[in-house]
Amino acid sequence: MQGNKKRQISLPAPYMRPHYDVVVIGSGYGGGIAASRMSRAGKRVALLEKGLERWPGDYPTEFTECIREVQFSSGEGHKGKRTGMYHFYQGSGQSAFVGCGLGGTSLLNANVALEADPRVWQMSVWPKEINNDFDSIKKGYEHAKEMLEPIPYPDDFPELPKLKTLEEQAKRLGPEFHKNFSRPPITVTFEDRINNAGVRQQKSTLMGNDSTGVNDGSKNSTLMNYLPDAWNHGCEIFCKIDVKSIKQDKKSKKWIVFYEWLDTGREAFTIDSHNSVSFVTADIVFVAAGTFGTNEILLRSQANGLEISSQLGQSFSGNGDILGFGYNTDLYCNGVAMGDINPSKFKEPVGPCITGIIDMRESGSNVMDGYVIEEGVIPYAVAGLTNFLLRALDDHPVVKSINEPSINKTAKTMRKIASSVSNYKGAMANTQTYLIMSHDDNTGYLELRDDRLNIEYDGAGLSKTVKDLNDILKDATNKIDGTYIPSPIWSKEALGNTLITVHPIGGCNMAKDGYTGVVNHKGQACIYLKKKYVYKGDGTEVHEGLYVCDGSIIPRALGVNPFFTISALAERICLLAAHDRHWKINYALVKEPIDFEKPSVIWPRESLDPVDMTWPPLNGGITFTEVMRGYFSTEVLTKNYKAAEMQAKSSNSTMQFLIDIVAFNVNALVDLEDNSAKIAGTVTCRALSPDPLVVVQGKFRLFTKEKNQVDANSMLYNLNLQATDGTKYRFKGIKLLDNGSLINAWMDVTTLFVSVFEGHENEDNFDDYDDDEHGRKVIGRGILKIRVNDLITQMETFKAIGTSKNQRTSAFFKFTSFFASAVIQRSFTRFLPLQYSSNGLTIQSFDKPRPTKEEFTVTAEDGVTTKLFRYKGGNKGPVLLVHGASVTHEMFSTNLIKHNFLDYMLDQKYDVFLIDYRIAPTNAQSSQQQTLEQCVLDIKAAVNEVRRRTGCENIAVVSHCLGSVVTFMGLLSGEIEGVSSYVASQVGMTPGVSFWNQVKIKLHLLQFLQNVLHQSTFDVRTSPHTSLLQGTINQLLRFYPYAVGEVCQNALCHRNSLAYGTLYKHENITQLLHDNLDQFMGEVNLTTLNQFARCASAGELVNYAGEKIYVTDDNIRNRLNFPIFLFRGNDNEVYNVEGFRATYEKLITINDASNYSIRHIPGYGHLDSFWGTNAQVDIFPKILRHLEDTKSNYGYGHKAKSIF
Repeated sequence: MQGNKKRQISLPAPYMRPHYDVVVIGSGYGGGIAASRMSRAGKRVALLEKGLERWPGDYPTEFTECIREVQFSSGEGHKGKRTGMYHFYQGSGQSAFVGCGLGGTSLLNANVALEADPRVWQMSVWPKEINNDFDSIKKGYEHAKEMLEPIPYPDDFPELPKLKTLEEQAKRLGPEFHKNFSRPPITVTFEDRINNAGVRQQKSTLMGNDSTGVNDGSKNSTLMNYLPDAWNHGCEIFCKIDVKSIKQDKKSKKWIVFYEWLDTGREAFTIDSHNSVSFVTADIVFVAAGTFGTNEILLRSQANGLEISSQLGQSFSGNGDILGFGYNTDLYCNGVAMGDINPSKFKEPVGPCITGIIDMRESGSNVMDGYVIEEGVIPYAVAGLTNFLLRALDDHPVVKSINEPSINKTAKTMRKIASSVSNYKGAMANTQTYLIMSHDDNTGYLELRDDRLNIEYDGAGLSKTVKDLNDILKDATNKIDGTYIPSPIWSKEALGNTLITVHPIGGCNMAKDGYTGVVNHKGQACIYLKKKYVYKGDGTEVHEGLYVCDGSIIPRALGVNPFFTISALAERICLLAAHDRHWKINYALVKEPIDFEKPSVIWPRESLDPVDMTWPPLNGGITFTEVMRGYFSTEVLTKNYKAAEMQAKSSNSTMQFLIDIVAFNVNALVDLEDNSAKIAGTVTCRALSPDPLVVVQGKFRLFTKEKNQVDANSMLYNLNLQATDGTKYRFKGIKLLDNGSLINAWMDVTTLFVSVFEGHENEDNFDDYDDDEHGRKVIGRGILKIRVNDLITQMETFKAIGTSKNQRTSAFFKFTSFFASAVIQRSFTRFLPLQYSSNGLTIQSFDKPRPTKEEFTVTAEDGVTTKLFRYKGGNKGPVLLVHGASVTHEMFSTNLIKHNFLDYMLDQKYDVFLIDYRIAPTNAQSSQQQTLEQCVLDIKAAVNEVRRRTGCENIAVVSHCLGSVVTFMGLLSGEIEGVSSYVASQVGMTPGVSFWNQVKIKLHLLQFLQNVLHQSTFDVRTSPHTSLLQGTINQLLRFYPYAVGEVCQNALCHRNSLAYGTLYKHENITQLLHDNLDQFMGEVNLTTLNQFARCASAGELVNYAGEKIYVTDDNIRNRLNFPIFLFRGNDNEVYNVEGFRATYEKLITINDASNYSIRHIPGYGHLDSFWGTNAQVDIFPKILRHLEDTKSNYGYGHKAKSIF
């Protein structure tokens, strides 16, 4: 069909809002009408359809195409894809064929739009209000007629052999039959036009493809009228939505519709998809999923606790449908559909499926004796199979026994031979297909068997009516010298006299009360119109807001094609629903063609939708489905995710999600722009809700640079969740990909660290992973993981989306290459280009208000001057901070991190001093050769200056690394006096170094640098334009034996590792700090390092000559008999734990043990003890505790007065 290729009126499930005024389930006649009328009443409507949206031109015709669209259902199970267009239900005694797609069975039916016999409405099975209100029924027919526009096959159109044959058969059957022959109104378009819904249609090409889908656009299915009309008036249509059940929230009274999204990716996770249903809420629900769909939904809802009549599923009917064939007659019928064969190759057209009728509904006084006979068409896709089957059955003894002997056997034989080579010649060309609608006894029933719909209608094909009507068809066939072959499955030898229907009705029957039916329809035109509701039980109490409006409400077989009557009832139901709520439905017909690019009514999207969701995506996108499973604890609320996981495991508190990630613009996703991907789906967690939680809004970020960790990328999952009771949650998940091996990368991309917080009304904050969470209450923590088989399945769900094939190919390639590149880079970091510091250009800083910085010059005994800095934070202290090798005092005060140690101490009201002594890169003496004893002189001068300026006899000192070595050396030698509270970081008076530092010492690496390479200093700073020697060192350091996860690209970091060992766990410091360490790190003289190496080799402090003069019992007893706190990162790669512990053991052995304390800090290395993103929580309080506990020993507290 021309002009339809760009049409798309449905949206993917991620577009679904959490709540609508009205939700309509199903898109056939009842669903299409409900969606259109409620939208025209100005309501926000969502229509949910299980099948796919396909427009004329997309329907299959060939057998191989059609077979892929076939699905079979029975009480034993389901086969085929669940969105398949052709749905066969196999039951006991009754089977059925229905359509599945946007438009429901209207896509495949035979178009006959006849009103029910007026006597039907007077039958006692209907409520009295229906018996007495035929005017409202007529009004419903009129509204349906306006939209469906049925007309008889035109007289001025080509003659149709099958129509002519049916008329001849009526004549030969006798006057009673002939007078009732006519051309019924059919919903087919016979001219190029704009229909009453504003949809452009082409005239019929008369190819007969109705039962597999008419591709010329002439079929007036609901896809051509009610559905686009609903869309044009603001209805949001969602396909591939398999509604499972409904329930009403007791508190809000809102209806909850549970559904499974049958997206291609989700079908790969069949079990998870089935168990992880999503939901949408509504004030009103119209259930119109077709007789089988509606009964299944309500039966399952009933099983789940919905109060509904016990008559649900009862009084099912096949509408008295009978199928038969008049095979190999002596009249040309041309009753095989053309498929996609060019019509010019046919002598005459086939025509629409049904164009003629022998209407015998008024032939008797009892309405139950009425029936209609219509001619049909054999579908092109199964023409060959039908040809084979009919030729075989023609010789079957049972068939022979029920037919009269042929008059012209020779002609019949010749025709049979001709049909063996063509479906359009001989016997097949002379075969008439019969379709009968009559009255059965409505005694079938529908039930759930292991959660699957089962049809029970034993004996349906054994009734006298069925036998009598088959006899009439046999008579009609024999009168044109044909062989009557009943439906192949209607035989005792085949499937137990099973009938097949294309018009299943009943199960949710309309009745006067819940004892006799399921739904009630009350209406008195002259007074307040009562509602038509679903009965809660077996009485007359009803569920407000729950409507049923499809074939399932028909309480008796109609004796005619039922869709027009279903439409009339649906129109009437919608009118009453609107009237009851004082809504007004606008019935005005559309005057102008619909603009399929933009509907006339668009409901605004909430501001919290984070993604531009133009559909199809204009720039090319990607979508995939992901399943993760794990454990979630509401007991462990800290960020110790492993502890939370273990606690949850102990109580079997599980969590799982099934989500779909849709990147509408893959360029934005890859380029790390904001709001580039949407998440839809469900989270299942009993700790949060007994039902699955739906993702109301969700945002996904792919491989963003992690600010709080070096060389790390994160995948962020930010979800706003809603439970069925309305409770809201904020779900935050992060996958962290850092440097390591491929195995580590696998673990990283398959592990999600989850935090769940309380949700807020009108949630509109989609910030990236935020540690502080704006003060939200933490509900719980956990870890989810992807199983290997789930990851393999997930890879199969990746699908590119876009408006063109090139666009989709480009999007898929860009996404997969970006993903692979990110993983490979993190796995092979050693081989990536080196990174160099930014040289201070445009560096972000975290400046905080501080007291005025005071600066003093201090001169040591040997004449070397150093800088001393002071911040008067309060009347606690004073405290002197002593840095380590090749760093400045800014290791304590840097504004490259949010929380530094200086600001922490100032917040605690301490008077803080910091020194840049002679090995600080900012000190002019740093390039000169210095011994540790000479460094002691600087610390001595600084301590004395602090004492002098504060008037305190004793002060506290906090030192780090080499600063601790120098301070211990000065204290033990007696050079440094006036310290009575001390904190030593990482090392003490018995230094022991890590394995690789021991290797470097044994290889005499420092001596090699000094004596062979003639280097006097080693500068950790470098650049891409450095000397050949330094450049060579930079390249060789790629292969330094870094610990797992500690490889990076930063050349300065590499040089630090050579000089000292890995200085920090990269996961603990920020990218900003790591990239700008040159701001306060620099060179160190090799003499200082050589002396320290001798100390490490000796296992204690030694002088420049190598003499062990410091660590003696007397020195410890006399000079270290005051409070000392030692702390060390457990993962320190500079010093070993043995040397650290030896210092503590010497102290407590010689002096009072209560003076000393030691702490090993898990998860920390060396410098990250001061620079770590959580050091202000994990370490600083421990230092503070020591200073606070010992304040009576030193400083202003010891003086018992304040100078402020």
